[in-house]
Amino acid sequence: MFCRLYQTVFYQLNKTRALDFIAPVLLRLYLAPVFWVAANNKWNPFDADSSLNNTIAWFANPDWGLGLPFPELMAYLAWGLNILVPFFWF
Repeated sequence: MFCRLYQTVFYQLNKTRALDFIAPVLLRLYLAPVFWVAANNKWNPFDADSSLNNTIAWFANPDWGLGLPFPELMAYLAWGLNILVPFFWF
């Protein structure tokens, strides 16, 4: 009796494996605009008033920021990854 119930439940759950790709796709679709907005908040190359100076200052300052080495490079890499991740994540 218990083995038959176990086999039935296992068989029914095994049929749901055809749809197990939906959760990661929905998560990626949810996070893509988050990364895009994060990149545009750092620096929008289409806006003349936008720059990476605030991000570079935050990366460089050891008192109230991160104190990272090569803050200019790090800021451009962070911006570039935030731009590229939504496009190449799939």
